[in-house]
Amino acid sequence: MCIIWGMMKAFCHLRCDVRVHVILFSAAVAFAAIYSADAASPLDDAPWIGDGQPERSGADWYDEDPAPEFVAEFVLPEGVTETKVHFACAGFGFFSIRSAHMFPDDALWSVYDKTIYSTTTRALKATPVLNAGTSMEGFELECFPATNRVHVWLGNGFYNLPPLRFWGSKCFREALAHGRPCFKLSIDGVDKPLEWKWRETSVVRNSVYLGVEVDAARYAAAVRGFMAERRETWKPAATVKGPKGKIVEWPQDNPRMGTFDIHHGESKWLKEGGVQVVDFGVNAAGVPSFTFRDEPRSNRIEIIYGERLNADGTVNPLTQTAGQIKSPGMGGPGAPGLACQRDVYICRGPLTLPPMTATSADPRAETFRPQFTWHVFRYAEIRGARHLVTHARRDVRSMLPSCFAPHEAKDFKTDNPDLAAIHEVCRRTFQANMIGGVQSDCPGRERLGYGGDIVATYEAYMMSWDMREIYLKILRDFADEAEDDGWITETAPYVGIADRGFGGRSGPISWSLAVPELMDGILRHYDDKRAFEFYPVCARYVRLVDGKCPDGLVPTCIGDHEALERAPDGCTATAHWHRFVELTAKFAKMLGRTDDEKVFTALAEKIRAAFVANYVKDGIVANGTQSAQAIGLYLGLVPADQVAAAEKRLVEAVEENGCGPTTGIFSTRYMLMYLSEHGRVDLARKIVLHKGFPGWLHMIDNGATTLWETWKESDNVYSNCHPMFGSVDEWIVRFANDATIFSK
Repeated sequence: MCIIWGMMKAFCHLRCDVRVHVILFSAAVAFAAIYSADAASPLDDAPWIGDGQPERSGADWYDEDPAPEFVAEFVLPEGVTETKVHFACAGFGFFSIRSAHMFPDDALWSVYDKTIYSTTTRALKATPVLNAGTSMEGFELECFPATNRVHVWLGNGFYNLPPLRFWGSKCFREALAHGRPCFKLSIDGVDKPLEWKWRETSVVRNSVYLGVEVDAARYAAAVRGFMAERRETWKPAATVKGPKGKIVEWPQDNPRMGTFDIHHGESKWLKEGGVQVVDFGVNAAGVPSFTFRDEPRSNRIEIIYGERLNADGTVNPLTQTAGQIKSPGMGGPGAPGLACQRDVYICRGPLTLPPMTATSADPRAETFRPQFTWHVFRYAEIRGARHLVTHARRDVRSMLPSCFAPHEAKDFKTDNPDLAAIHEVCRRTFQANMIGGVQSDCPGRERLGYGGDIVATYEAYMMSWDMREIYLKILRDFADEAEDDGWITETAPYVGIADRGFGGRSGPISWSLAVPELMDGILRHYDDKRAFEFYPVCARYVRLVDGKCPDGLVPTCIGDHEALERAPDGCTATAHWHRFVELTAKFAKMLGRTDDEKVFTALAEKIRAAFVANYVKDGIVANGTQSAQAIGLYLGLVPADQVAAAEKRLVEAVEENGCGPTTGIFSTRYMLMYLSEHGRVDLARKIVLHKGFPGWLHMIDNGATTLWETWKESDNVYSNCHPMFGSVDEWIVRFANDATIFSK
């Protein structure tokens, strides 16, 4: 209960009415379920509501633009004693009705012009008309003829991204459906259109990439107590265009965002009265809150977040800087010179309470908690506070805690402390990268749903959590992006990145492989036939790529990213092209599509023959590295009469490096799985527990509490919270789990 109250107090600076809140966060508010695309939504006929202000672009986007709060009144029909509220949002949003229950706060990003996700509250009970002494306990609303109020708050989310030029060139905003944040809301039984009004809040800037600025002093003059009502006139809200996507409901009992841990930070001065650093103990993604005391009104406090410290003790933000924007002008007009995670809080100052006011709260203290974003950090550097923070807290946020898998990982046991440490670091990394409705590559710098990272780690995720609904949602994202031209994109939603694909919006083959791999995983783990809904996406894509690569070879791809000794990109690309076609043929057979099965099976054999002719000789795959051998063997592309030689070469490649892994994003998993599935669990274990560079223990021994993006330590470019080398966790759960071994 104290957690709920703490979340409520975090929004006090928005100056909403005194009430208990039903809160639902969203970036389209819920997580997509793959149900009938033709199902009607109660929100279909509801208008999109916004503040009606002109959309900003260019340098103007970075000017103050206060987040809006909306309000509407309604009366329940006579005789109605309960109702439900339906809500959808483009941007970040939450809503409130008088209630004793708080819903989880959800943050979802979708392909807004194709699919938008909504949520519905549980049944909200209405009390009879209140008389003197009547209690509202157990009721959220008042019956006819009483008037009820609903409030909505909106932030920009991924619908109103800043026009940042990532890496100096890519503007995600230009590739995405975008506009000012807006919402739809309907109430069962209330047929009269709601008359919405709006006003500005003290959240004067907000960005999922750049952070939040709150001016708590802006409306302090209106405060006579802790939660007094602002008196300025509400303005009429506007009916706006909104995104074009179809509204799809996500049921309340499906996985949702949650706070699965709370970390308390320790603060110390670097420069007394000027700079302090808060250490939260481990790197993680979440929403911080800081309590300041005796800070003067309008004092400006800046908070910078980072995964590491510099040698002088200051916070290093460079490993999570958006788009590597680290110099003036690189991010485009108006963009900050350093696009790091940064919040700003303008202090309200101590409150002067009326005489004889009874309160347990400290009128000299105020708490800042940023809305409409999240950060990945271990450290926070606070600049400008006159005193040390009295309390620092991080709510660690993720979709994953609410969907535990009903198998081995839930009861994971090991007596080996190194394996336990790697497992813990992997899980923390996975949880940090399941925010915003996508499985991201890193929760700070990019926050994008790259297909390649999914290919590498989806089995590891499925070992620890029930991923079916989340992965069906991700499949819908990729299908939405492929709907118009048939090409599977590198990321979903697509943000304009199409590196070494087939031209246009197409992604590289190894990243596109996420679609059939997820389908296969959902079918194998859950026997959920909804995966077949995406078969047409695969079949269409196969025909497109076949037209581009008639000889069966795919020459270009990003390849085995971050391998120290890397298989040729064409080798990786062609192997994954074969895997894509092989899986599509498998689906065709399962669906009884005989003609497709014949065509795709023949194509797979053609690709296999081309791979062998170009990349396999005497058991040596391409350049004979761990990367190349693992790719050829695990994906079944080495002819039977050469398998023994290929296995021998893989073992040699491992032992030549002292059992340290030199593999990349894909081959790391392939190597561990192939060795363990073919009688060499012992060698795989030596790789996993390798001491020194390169390896997982090298990361941990050098202070990592989440996985690095690279085997080599990076303090200025690469993410320190990246899931791709987390494929090791699949091996740990399958082959080093004492609970599993003992049960067998």
